[in-house]
Amino acid sequence: MKKLTFLFIFSLLLTSTMHSQSKKELKAEAAAKEFKAMNELIDSKNYEFMADWATSQGGRRVNLTTNANFLKIKNDSADIYLPYFGTMTSGGAAMTSDGGIVFSGVIDKYEKTIDEKKLKITVRFSAKTNNDQFDFFMTMYKGGNTLVNLNSNYRSGIKYDGRTGEIRVKK
Repeated sequence: MKKLTFLFIFSLLLTSTMHSQSKKELKAEAAAKEFKAMNELIDSKNYEFMADWATSQGGRRVNLTTNANFLKIKNDSADIYLPYFGTMTSGGAAMTSDGGIVFSGVIDKYEKTIDEKKLKITVRFSAKTNNDQFDFFMTMYKGGNTLVNLNSNYRSGIKYDGRTGEIRVKK
């Protein structure tokens, strides 16, 4: 009887261990699938970032869910409108009336790197206007969560948190 009880308990432990391993495997497989889909989207060079939050260099965090904002990449060009909250130094950027980060045109130095171990993709590029130069550093994770760091010649740095996905077509 003791043997039978021992075998029963052992088989229960074995099945629960096997079940949890398969759960882990399923989760890892789903993450890999999401990462692959994000990688393919970035490779297409036809994607859009929408910011939910902006964080200035001073630590001020602003909710952007009700503000119009976008960063669209189409092949070798970008169309960008991101609100800006930070300080400006005298010079080109201080002379504009845009208030935000506004750019539409060809981008420079587009570079993509992949970290398969951490399941993240980084994209760097520069956008130059008549008054300023913007350096973007985007970190994208599986599922589309994205962090964007932006540096400028005449403005303090700013970070945006949001999501990257396919470009939405307006109806």
